[in-house]
Amino acid sequence: MTTTLAAHPTGPGPRAALRAEHTKFWSVRTLPGLAVTALVTAVVMALLFAVSLPITQGTAIADLAPTTVVEAALVGVDVAAVVLIVLGALFMGSEYSSGLAQPTFILTPRRGRVLLAKAAVTVVVAAGVALAVAALCLLVGQAVLLGSDLPGADLGDPGLLRLAAGSVLVPVFYALIALVAATLTRSTGGGIVAALVLLALPTVLGWLPGPLAAVLVPALPAAALHSISGTAAPVEASPAGAAAVLLLVWVAAGLGAAALRLRARDA
Repeated sequence: MTTTLAAHPTGPGPRAALRAEHTKFWSVRTLPGLAVTALVTAVVMALLFAVSLPITQGTAIADLAPTTVVEAALVGVDVAAVVLIVLGALFMGSEYSSGLAQPTFILTPRRGRVLLAKAAVTVVVAAGVALAVAALCLLVGQAVLLGSDLPGADLGDPGLLRLAAGSVLVPVFYALIALVAATLTRSTGGGIVAALVLLALPTVLGWLPGPLAAVLVPALPAAALHSISGTAAPVEASPAGAAAVLLLVWVAAGLGAAALRLRARDA
């Protein structure tokens, strides 16, 4: 054992760390269960959003544009984002609540490697769920139209495809932010609350005086996500390329802060 530690003073390499976190994820029943819950809940809510349009819009489905119905169903992706926030926070927070953090960091002294491995697993799982949810939500919207004896929407419409692609980024980003926040707070609850606050922050800042909101709102990740999906309000709109850079800055800053926190504190 002494020889092994001397030969590998930094612990397992990136691939081994990634395999370990992948195994952890699928070994904890709650985490795959949350992924399934996100998928099922999102599809159910997509159906509710679509069929309730006559109430929320005050207009019969037959009088709405087909794309409006499908866009309403795509809001189901946002529901998946809330569930995946819990998943991301729990993936890291459970290390501390279960007492596994200390042995994990003893085996992998480079704590940033554990963080990046967890982040990679979270992104892959969230992206897979989000892609499946987006595809199913599109189909739900089409099914509501066809079930009402109406022509379906053109699923090849560039605007609709852009909305669907941008929507996929929402669960992925906020699940990752929840993981980062759970690392910073060493708490599942802290990760969930921080991610939800960031998600709701644009609404809160919208209550501020116009000039102040015009400065703060465009800097939020929600503004970037809306710009990429083509749904940004004038106060938050920016070119898709600039929005993508802003998201990367948020991710890099979050992971950097979490890595520093791991190095500065005991498990």
